[in-house]
Amino acid sequence: MNVILSKNRYSLLPIFSGALAAIMLLFVLLSWLTYSSLLEFRDLFKDVAQDDLPDIVLSSQLYAQSTRLLESTEQLANASSEAAKRLAEEKVSLYLAQLRFRSDQRFSNEFLRTQLDVIQTEINEFTLLIRQKLRLNQQLRDTENAIYALHNASFNSDLEGENGGNTKNTYQWSLQLAKTVAKLSQTLNMHRLQEVRGMFRQLNDDFEVLRRLAEQADNAPQRLKTTSAMQKLILAEDGFLALKIEHMRIEGRVNGRENFVHNLIQDYAQLLEYGAKQTEKKTSAQLQRTVARTQTETNKIGVILSGTILLLLLIILFMQRHVILRLQTLNNLVKNRISGKESHAVLEGNDEITDLATNFSVFAQTIEDQRLKLEHMTLTDSLTQIANRRALDIRLHHDIELSVRKKSHVAVLLMDIDCFKLYNDNYGHAFGDECLKRIAKLLKGTLKRASDFVARYGGEEFVCVLPDTSKEGAEEMAELILKAIRSAKLEHRFSKVTNIVTLSIGIAVSGPEHILLPEKLLSRADKALYRAKNMGKNRYYSKTDDQEQDTASP
Repeated sequence: MNVILSKNRYSLLPIFSGALAAIMLLFVLLSWLTYSSLLEFRDLFKDVAQDDLPDIVLSSQLYAQSTRLLESTEQLANASSEAAKRLAEEKVSLYLAQLRFRSDQRFSNEFLRTQLDVIQTEINEFTLLIRQKLRLNQQLRDTENAIYALHNASFNSDLEGENGGNTKNTYQWSLQLAKTVAKLSQTLNMHRLQEVRGMFRQLNDDFEVLRRLAEQADNAPQRLKTTSAMQKLILAEDGFLALKIEHMRIEGRVNGRENFVHNLIQDYAQLLEYGAKQTEKKTSAQLQRTVARTQTETNKIGVILSGTILLLLLIILFMQRHVILRLQTLNNLVKNRISGKESHAVLEGNDEITDLATNFSVFAQTIEDQRLKLEHMTLTDSLTQIANRRALDIRLHHDIELSVRKKSHVAVLLMDIDCFKLYNDNYGHAFGDECLKRIAKLLKGTLKRASDFVARYGGEEFVCVLPDTSKEGAEEMAELILKAIRSAKLEHRFSKVTNIVTLSIGIAVSGPEHILLPEKLLSRADKALYRAKNMGKNRYYSKTDDQEQDTASP
């Protein structure tokens, strides 16, 4: 808003009082019309500042909070361990509590409370299903390990010749056993219940064949015992295939419950969004009514002034220049600011109208600043105050698209704190959070260029995105990061690597010769990180494609 203040401060009221002393009635009428317009503007801004704006801001915050709750339920659904489940449960409980507290703080809406109660109930049921799923996962792994152990024991025994494994019948039995175990491995990748049941019938037939071959093979009692033990592990009521079928059923219920919970949360977010839009419409309607009333009163003033004598004509000229035209300019400036249009009009003076224009400009700028702050909050990790996963996805897509146009490289460093679970378990989560903050600060301080980017990937994992950086440059940056972490000497007496906190880094590069989508680039970095972990941690590992040699640092 363009406002030019004059050097001398003046008020409109004394000017009107002196000019209209001889015609008090007209003075009262004109003063009332002008003053009522200003009062309406003041009341409008007061209502917006005290009621409408806090409601809009809180609705936006609740909407963002419900989005984080939605992300937390996804993490809960994808939890692969008890620790991951507990962490996701804590986040879900925290976000639900914050939603309930902030909603009750401003909105007295029984329907919103009921909606949150329903979401809480469904999440509790969803958590029970996740617990069953994890339990079945563990049982499947234990049974699978027992099957492979039994098969390996039989195979090693045949190799050593303890069971007469050189005859034809014995060889056929061993071969049939290996085929049966191989078929069992296929069920791990099956996702349809009918396929698993079909495999169940096939394995039944296979065990009949195995039993006949065992009876004809050397050392038949031992082979029959092995066959019976294998059959029990696979086909019993609590065997592998039964566990697999039950796991698929639970997984289907988990997916269904997850979709239902997501729909409930999205409905809640839409209710908040609807409330914010209604508040915006109400504010806009109030402003339009005020503008219309101001225009009407301005026309009345013009009609009254047109019938006065020469003295009043002078007053009209004065008001036309110093009041009416400036109010119209303010009106246009306000409407253009609300509609987002650029305005070249200039409001001059140093009185109540310019104060009103200045205050409105400050008010509008405050709204814009709060909007930018809210947008920043949705892209920042609340713990480490660096970019979060959402900001990483946006930045990585941008840098890869830019590298394609420039025919340059983009490097990704996926970093994981070594033995961080032991750190949390022994020092406590509060110290663990402080450690994550220190690591984030060190990573941010290590970046050389303004275009380099660091984000928290999740848990104890961080990601650096390095545009215009080749594999060699990425390795140099990885060396700098490892050196910075080591130099910090953050104590970790429970680490299996050394007595300080260390990082393992996986490097992946997308370039003109081999362009990678963001998901593929992160996947390669993850595989490289896995290799670095297996090679002893506290190092980096890089591999740009299948034709190049591996590179790793000690």
